[in-house]
Amino acid sequence: MTTSTRSSSAPTLRQVRPALWRVLREDGTLAGYIEGAEPVRFESVRFEARRLVASTRQVVGLGHFASIDDAMLCFS
Repeated sequence: MTTSTRSSSAPTLRQVRPALWRVLREDGTLAGYIEGAEPVRFESVRFEARRLVASTRQVVGLGHFASIDDAMLCFS
């Protein structure tokens, strides 16, 4: 399992399977997910960021990104 931290106040990534990461807030609560997608013909790998809306327990798509770092910016 891989863990990555960008800075002390930034969210943390916790890998749950090869192409799926949980995004955790500084206090350890779940902020959302980032999922990597296989490249489609002539495209690079894409990462989809999804935020957890705690009050409704729904997951809302935030967009597709060219890098996992770009996807992480949605949670900063």
